[in-house]
Amino acid sequence: MNKIFLVQLLLFATIIFTVTSCATITSGRSYVMSISSDLPNAEVVINHSGRYQLPARAAIVRSRENLDFKVLQDDIVVTDTILQARLSTAFALGNLIYPPIGHLIDLTNNNRFTYGRFIHIDSQGNIQRPNRSFSNLYSENHFRRNEQGNFSILFSLPHFNVFRLNPENEASLHFGGFLGFGTGVEYFYRNNRSLQLRSDVIATLPPFSLLILMPFWSEIHNAFNINITDNFHINRFQLGYGLNFAQNRWRTRGYWDNVFNESGEYIENIWIYGRSGTSNLLGLALSAHYRFRNHFHIGVIYRPSFWELSRRRLMYEHTISLDFKWKIRL
Repeated sequence: MNKIFLVQLLLFATIIFTVTSCATITSGRSYVMSISSDLPNAEVVINHSGRYQLPARAAIVRSRENLDFKVLQDDIVVTDTILQARLSTAFALGNLIYPPIGHLIDLTNNNRFTYGRFIHIDSQGNIQRPNRSFSNLYSENHFRRNEQGNFSILFSLPHFNVFRLNPENEASLHFGGFLGFGTGVEYFYRNNRSLQLRSDVIATLPPFSLLILMPFWSEIHNAFNINITDNFHINRFQLGYGLNFAQNRWRTRGYWDNVFNESGEYIENIWIYGRSGTSNLLGLALSAHYRFRNHFHIGVIYRPSFWELSRRRLMYEHTISLDFKWKIRL
């Protein structure tokens, strides 16, 4: 797999994920609202039609209009209120990865609105909408539990990447950049333990919204990784360790240079060709992710490499990625 093919694959995958908006892709026209309550024998009536015995999971259509929300206990109205529509996290934060294209597309539909994914009714009938990103109450009631035998497909965007390479007969290279794409599978062999097989392509390109700057970007490097990891799932955290194969590629840009004679007179302008190289290495994959949504995780992947296969020597290189990951359970 040469560098040109890797970069083309990277760009194609990134465009597939980013040519439309985050909310439009991930949110959909409707979503599932989880409703729980400390009130015994409680029910809710939503928009004067749907009636649900609590706890319940209700399908809610996204809209800019307010949502009528009535709480009953033993057929007696305890709370009669409205839930105001607000901008979803996918719209407010997700599109920050690749502004402004996503924001503009989201403004054409109602997918950017939400009433909250988790509603909790306390013993007094008060409505609570906990911050779903950090609430343990939300996590316990809304997140789908991991169970032995679960199998998932993974898609990820390792968005910001840091490289440290040690090419032969060259000074150490330290650089960073953006964009990447990864995919893989995950199998739970215990309720809180899983095996994950994953591959990704990462690069040091400019951010997607600034790809117009690519001709002026100093140096473009990339890496192809395949790893298998054992993962611990502790509450909302996932910690993984395992083995990684890395193919790290580097290239310096060529440039024009002036040639002068011994007396300092200009002779000609010559092209100095850039240098390039590839290293195939074995090492480790260490990761830590936090579960923000039922399917969405954010984390960091550290890939230290120690053994160069082509020259059979010990050598240290690493890549580090800020990783946005989605899991689709089958």
